Amino acid sequence: QKALIPAQKPRGFNSLSGLGKGASRKDVTWELIMELFKLREIIPNFYQLSWGFTSVFVLVEERVTVVDAGWFGDGRRVLDFLRRQGRSPQDISYLISTHYHPDHIGGMPYLKANSPGQTAAHAEEIAYIQRGPGQKLPNPLHHPTLARLTAPIFSTFDPPPFPVDLPLQDGSMLDSFGGMEVIHSPGHTRGSICLYFPNHGLLIAGDSLQCPGRGPHRNFDLPRAWFTEDMEQAKESIRRLARLDFDVLCLSHFSPWVGGADKALRHFANRLD
Repeated sequence: QKALIPAQKPRGFNSLSGLGKGASRKDVTWELIMELFKLREIIPNFYQLSWGFTSVFVLVEERVTVVDAGWFGDGRRVLDFLRRQGRSPQDISYLISTHYHPDHIGGMPYLKANSPGQTAAHAEEIAYIQRGPGQKLPNPLHHPTLARLTAPIFSTFDPPPFPVDLPLQDGSMLDSFGGMEVIHSPGHTRGSICLYFPNHGLLIAGDSLQCPGRGPHRNFDLPRAWFTEDMEQAKESIRRLARLDFDVLCLSHFSPWVGGADKALRHFANRLD
């Protein structure tokens, strides 16, 4: 049993009340942006940057790992965040995509072009990410009528293709944040992955499930059906995740579950059909 770093209550960055009288307009603007976009340090050196109803996760140690990159255009915000931490884009080692949907890979082409980070995704996703000229990403909506109606809208959010340097498989290991294991979690997409950091008691689960609500009224739920390719696979992936030991669970569209997250997920998994 590896020792876990105790989970902490997620904290935002310096509050507005912490700004001194001599703070510059630039500092005040940055603080307002941080308040608006819910930037959290979940455990030491692990950050959730939430923009436009999705999240980017940044692991800051001697080298930097970025997990997902938000919408097209959000790559600039990630690099601005790193500079505010006194870090450089040249510090990035890995750019990891949990799946190919445009609210997760949108900023990756910019990050790839402006850092030495190696891009990584599950092998099942590579054909979409590296698609040829003129090819569009599949519409993430799986309701036939809604997919047809929204196709012109979603196509405007497609980022440019970018190369994947590291094809990942279930069980792939990377030397990030004390050791990272890739958990293939098909269901939401065929190549969805979760990232497990056993030395930190941390699991990043992307869109593998939902966690609506707040405080004691929170509970887990299946991924949204309209955006999920195979719900039975998604259930099986959740059951597999529930066998892991972790204290903190992070999801892309929800605030983190901090403290006893594995027990809560097991309770949910045991109730699945």
